[in-house]
Parts: sequence; C-alpha cells; structure tokens
Amino acid sequence: MEAAGRVRVIKEPSKKGKKVVYWMQGAFRVHSNPSLEYAIRIANRIGLPLLVLVVLDLGYPEANYRSFKFFLEGLADVKEGLSSRGIALHLRKGEFEKILLEYVVDAHMLISDAAYLPVMRGLRDLVYRGAESGIIEVEPNVLVPVKVASDRMEYGAYTLRPKIRRLAPLYAGVFEAIKYKGERLDDVLDFEPSDHDKLLKGQVEYVHPCSAVGGSKQAFRILGEFLRNRYREFAELRGDPGVQAETELSPYLHFGHISPLQILEEAKRTGAPNGNYEALFEQLVVRRELAHNFTLYASRLDSPSKFIPGWAAETLKAHERDQRDYVYTLEELEAAKTHDRYWNAAQSELIERGKIHNYMRMYWGKKIMEWSETIEDAYEAMVYLNNKYALDGRDPNSYAGIGWCFGLHDRPFKERGIFGKVRYMSSEGLNRKFNMVYYLERVNNIGSDGRL
Repeated sequence: MEAAGRVRVIKEPSKKGKKVVYWMQGAFRVHSNPSLEYAIRIANRIGLPLLVLVVLDLGYPEANYRSFKFFLEGLADVKEGLSSRGIALHLRKGEFEKILLEYVVDAHMLISDAAYLPVMRGLRDLVYRGAESGIIEVEPNVLVPVKVASDRMEYGAYTLRPKIRRLAPLYAGVFEAIKYKGERLDDVLDFEPSDHDKLLKGQVEYVHPCSAVGGSKQAFRILGEFLRNRYREFAELRGDPGVQAETELSPYLHFGHISPLQILEEAKRTGAPNGNYEALFEQLVVRRELAHNFTLYASRLDSPSKFIPGWAAETLKAHERDQRDYVYTLEELEAAKTHDRYWNAAQSELIERGKIHNYMRMYWGKKIMEWSETIEDAYEAMVYLNNKYALDGRDPNSYAGIGWCFGLHDRPFKERGIFGKVRYMSSEGLNRKFNMVYYLERVNNIGSDGRL
C-alpha cells in the first residue's frame, strides 16, 4: 500500500505517544477500508492501542438534517463493525479542530482519510500544524490514488482514462482485514447514532429526509438489487431517464459507506456481458476519479471562471449580455416553478429523492445557466440547490458535474446565444432521445417517503 502511493506520510512523530488514532472522516465503513487496515497495522507493529475517532460537527458547511441523518445512520454500522473487531470507537460532538487537537496531544500517530475539497483540506492543515504526533493520510475511496494517477488537473476523461487504465491493475484486489492484536480501549460516546431527531432538531437547517437509509449494510442491499435486476442492461439503459437503470449508490460512495473496489468486485462475479462492466468502470472509476482530480488541483471552486478552460471562459464572457427569454429567481427554481415540465420534474426528484437521474442532472444545470441573469448567478444557484438537497452533494462529483455545464471537461460546440460555444441542451433533444413521458411518470409516482 505504501509503495503504491495510497499512503502519504505528512509528519513523523516528534515524541513517543500513548495510542494510535484513526480519524474516520471520509470512509465511514469497517470493511474494505484501507485507512482502518493501515491504522491496525501501525498499532500492531508499534504495540500501542488503537481507537477510531468520529467527530459530529453540526457547524459543517452546508450540511443539514437530511445529510446528517444519512451520516448518522452509517455510524450505526461503524459502531457495530468496530465492536466485532475489538476496536474502540469515540463518537465526539463538537468542533472538528478543537476535538482533533485534543486527541493528538498524546497520540503517537494520527491516521486520516485523504480530503479533496477545500473545507476539509484547510481543516487538516490547521490540525496538522498543531500536532506533535505523526500524521499519515490514506486514500480509501478511489481505486487509483489521485496524485499517482496525475500530477496536474486533467483536461477531460480522454486524458485521464489511459493513465487510469494503465494503473488500475496495480490497485485491484480486495483489502484483507487485519486482526487487531492490541488492547481494547473503552468506547467514548457523546451521542447515539440512532438519536437523529434528538441530536439534530433545532440545531441544523431542516430539510426533510429521503427514503434512502445510510450505512454499509444498506449500500450492499442496494448493490445486490442493482446487480440482480438492472446490471445486465446497465450499458444500454443507464442514460435513459425514463428507466431506472442507475446503481443508486452515489450517496453511499459520497459518505464512504462502500468502496468502488467492492462494487467492481461484486460486479465481476455476476458473469454479465463485459460491456456492462466497462460502462460501470467508466462511471465509477474514470469519471469519478476525474472529479477528484479536478477538485484536488483546481485553485478555487467558488466561481466557474476560476477553473473552466480558456475557450469556455472567453465564449461565455462574449455572450454575458445576451437576452434571456426567461429569468427565474432562486426561490422559483427551488420551488420547481418554471415553464419547463421536464426541468420541474428534475428539481422535484432532487427535493424528494435527494438525487437527480444523471442525464437529467445535466439538463437541469444547463437550463439554470439559460435562465439566470449571469453565469455567476447560475453557478451559485446550482451549488446551493445541489448541496442542500442532494445526498451526494458537497462532493467532488457534484462540483465536477456542475463545472461540466460551463465547459469543464468538455469541448467547443457550434456557437449560439447565451452559451456561446459551450454545449447546449434542449427539451427537444430530450424528446428525440427518450420517451420523456416515462420520466414524468416516474417522478410523479415518488411517494411521500421519497420512494419511486
């Protein structure tokens, strides 16, 4: 693992500590978790007890009742899994920085999950500077470590794909669970993961929860259902919004309840035609890790002008004063009150299910561009709506998907109003490609609990 670049030593310990701490922040699972297995290996090797630390910081930017509930449901599986492996769990409630600095005071080594978004990278820098313990980061949620795959921001999937394909075989294979041989420390539980309402009500913004339940157990149930019922048609039908052919696993990948390697390994065992595996690999590894490459190497994510290609920035600038036939406020967009029934359905799906079908998500973003007074307004609206309602929001995939609407990872097209040479999407295009009546029926049949 170390030689292959999944493990990065940030700082050697300056003194002998009393324990090894694994700060579980990006991979909330007990199985196929390289960070946990590495922490166990370190603890066994140096003969110090290990504990796993999870911090519930209710001030985390843009998190709300919906996302916190899903997160807490995942912690129930973590708690059960660590208990079965004889490893202490500390569930602490409070500010990240304050609690982490408390734990590194007498730690010999702090193991942490790698981060790809500015908020958590900035927090790590603060903690790392104040720590006398050793610091090691592990990448548990991608197949090929991001910096191993590329040392720069890639232009698109076509430039990253050959690098990923070349390196992927080196990282294939399930992570074997290592037996923990150390002392079983006491658990410290500031809260019980099942106490959602008690913990969250009145403390965070209320966004009603979806039917999706968090956790590794549920992730594997959904994976099994996908492989049994939809996988054999995945390559053919995954792009059709009228057909439920997607994996439905993006929220579980976001919270690290399941790893991409686990999904790939299970898919291999089905014996389905290879085209389905290739389509899954393209989405799960190439496209997803392109998003991680983007957010790691982009200097800023607060404006598309900071990261889109030069041709896209130039053409959008040239058309910034073009007449818009429709302009909607953020409140109108959030309430799905536009003239476009397909867009309204996509926004309703986001609100009720916590996700939008991937093809409709692209259409959703393109129309917000078309209906906003400025490109900056459009970007802010997309980030706000996605991060508020999507269970897989606040994720590299989210920012890359939104960025794509503005020309990121794409190429120039025929010039037109508002978009310039940036790709355009229309309702007529949807009707040519798909039977959109089926999509409208699917969304209209979402129950009050968010189920289709």
